[in-house]
Amino acid sequence: MFFIQLPESVEQAFADRGVPAGAIRYTAKADVSKENQYQEIYLALTDRALCILWGHEKFVEQRKRETVIEYRCADYRSIPLEDIRDIVIDRLYTASSFLVRTGEEEIPVCRLSISLTGLFEKFKDRALALRDGRPIDDSGLKDEHRCCPKCKRPYPNQERRICPNCLSARASFFRLLKEYLSFKKEAVLIFVMIFLSSALTLIVPLFSSQMFYDQVLTPPGPDGTGRFYGMLLQMVLVIFAIKLASTVFSSAYGIIVSRICTRVIHNLRVKIFSSMQRLSVSFFASKATGTLMTRIDDDADWLYWFFVDLVPMYIVSGLTVAGLILIMSTISLPLTLLILVSAVLVGWMVVLAEKRLKQLQRRQHRAIRSMKSTVTDSLGGQKVVKSFAREQQEIHRFSGKNQSYFQSRINISYYNAGRFPLIRMIYRISQILVMGLGAVFAIRGEITLGGLTALLAYSDMTVNCFEYFINAANPVARAMDAASRMYEILDTEPSVIERENPVRMGRMKGDIAVRNISFEYEVGRPVIKGVSFEVRAGQMIGLVGRTGAGKSTIINLISRLYDVTEGEITIDGVNIRDIAIADLRRNIGVVTQETYLFMGTIADNIRYARPDAGMEEVVAAAKAAFAHDFILRFPEGYDTIVGNGGVQLSGGEKQRLSIARAILQNPSILILDEATAAMDTQTERNIQAAIEKLRAGKTIISIAHRLSTLRDADVLAVIDDGRLCESGTHRELLERRGVYFNLHRIQLDSLKFINQE
Repeated sequence: MFFIQLPESVEQAFADRGVPAGAIRYTAKADVSKENQYQEIYLALTDRALCILWGHEKFVEQRKRETVIEYRCADYRSIPLEDIRDIVIDRLYTASSFLVRTGEEEIPVCRLSISLTGLFEKFKDRALALRDGRPIDDSGLKDEHRCCPKCKRPYPNQERRICPNCLSARASFFRLLKEYLSFKKEAVLIFVMIFLSSALTLIVPLFSSQMFYDQVLTPPGPDGTGRFYGMLLQMVLVIFAIKLASTVFSSAYGIIVSRICTRVIHNLRVKIFSSMQRLSVSFFASKATGTLMTRIDDDADWLYWFFVDLVPMYIVSGLTVAGLILIMSTISLPLTLLILVSAVLVGWMVVLAEKRLKQLQRRQHRAIRSMKSTVTDSLGGQKVVKSFAREQQEIHRFSGKNQSYFQSRINISYYNAGRFPLIRMIYRISQILVMGLGAVFAIRGEITLGGLTALLAYSDMTVNCFEYFINAANPVARAMDAASRMYEILDTEPSVIERENPVRMGRMKGDIAVRNISFEYEVGRPVIKGVSFEVRAGQMIGLVGRTGAGKSTIINLISRLYDVTEGEITIDGVNIRDIAIADLRRNIGVVTQETYLFMGTIADNIRYARPDAGMEEVVAAAKAAFAHDFILRFPEGYDTIVGNGGVQLSGGEKQRLSIARAILQNPSILILDEATAAMDTQTERNIQAAIEKLRAGKTIISIAHRLSTLRDADVLAVIDDGRLCESGTHRELLERRGVYFNLHRIQLDSLKFINQE
């Protein structure tokens, strides 16, 4: 059974209608009815019928002092597959409709959110395949987990296994605490110091207020007062020693906490960056650079201050409040109960405030993330901005994003200004009541003057603790929001996953077989449709077609930057899903039209494919790629700094460095995606000559719009609209007078026109 796990009540509901769980092959769930109302709708597909439960709900009733639970369905229908003429998913702007057409009617089954459209597309394909008796390939579904294993709800984004329902602030806090407690010895030492510091802070008012007034300043009496009458200097020295010890302990745990937290945040940053490195290309295609930088930088800083300032002070304040209540109850129980009631009320209001603040902080983060992404985008594209004189447009765009960020901060400020003065007023009123009632009790003789003074001092300390909890609500909410985002990254699974026991391959021969592969970037809209071809080791295949036909997607699939939706790709007879990713990538060299150079020297950029390569090998690779001459023109030669902040190279120079990088890698399979598009004709011919020398023992897959560069390929595969429409040699394809012939004729006509000019 694929797609979703049916609840037991739903399985029973289908079984009661003659559809046992063993007969169900595929399942799906929607929660919006055709009338656009909330309703749980379950679909079950068997070999013979499509079964639908509308409005599956739980009812709880009391019958004769017993609680009876029933599950009811508003409607049920079973549609034989042979009666289904077609199934249509009508895509709208924010939702889609799932329609079943029979020979007599059109049945609106449900409406779908965009995130569920992909699942229902696959459900639809399998329903039609079962109807037609076509074979179904479920190999691509074996690693899919479409629902959260904890709450059983579908993931909002099927490409990311993150459940927002289970990712709570509490869960994030305990995960952070686990990181913190990994330093066990230091954590125990910190707790001991916090405890001692808090205990010393609590006993200070006993000496400075109660004992000072009742035992030092009061003459000896029959009630036990005045036992230390006149010992002012000794009492002052005791109070000073207690405060000094408390300060020493506070400073010590502050230093240790800072050291631990720095290491914890360092480890978290490394974990986040490592997690990003293991994620697939599809993850980065949907994320802006500014967004990811915020996760590593700003969010980590918030967590640092959370552990350095907030957690220790929360512990101190919590222990202090507990100690205060215990001590105050020994002085006056009624006044302590009054303070305790106000403490519970204030604590409850702070918890509610933190929940709301977390929502506001999440909105603020989205705003600042969008603003930073706009800045990164604009600064990275300054050449385009200047070329089209769009400076004012960029200013306007940034101003809009900045306004959103400004408004989000204003909303938080308004909330703080409106909610927290009310909370402060509650405990201020309780403090005034304590003072008034305490004075009455003192007049009646129910409490001593020293006891009342100590109680008021403790009341002030309680107020300070409350004040800290209130002031910390906003930073805590922001830190927990940052933690949730960081754990989203840590918990995200790559879409391209290596097998548990992958096949290890050293040097590959290079036999490639592409068998009936299909692929879609956006679920339900295939880009590659049933493509098949084979390349023997040492051969060169050219992929030809119009822009957007799917050529680059095919090489991305062969490199396993993405996984095919259907079909399989094998190298040397082994499915690439089964090959260790490191071995696969080591044996495949890729040179694309868009070359990226890292910040560093030219030699380091060439050596990126093989960090252990010697300088002689680097120079040899550069010469083979016809890059040696232009490199030596720089004063620093191979030590010239390129990339961001370095020497700016032309497109052709970058491509030659990329080719040198691939040559140094010496892969079994070399992929050239418009690798010579930015070069002049003479350099392109030189590179083609170099590639001819490299062909010995290598399989080459080349993409080029200039068909003349692929004339010597062993085979040409013509891709049109994601399908393989023709294949053969240059001469064979011209003789067929098909798609390739038309592309060739168009290019010849273009060259004739240029020559006439």
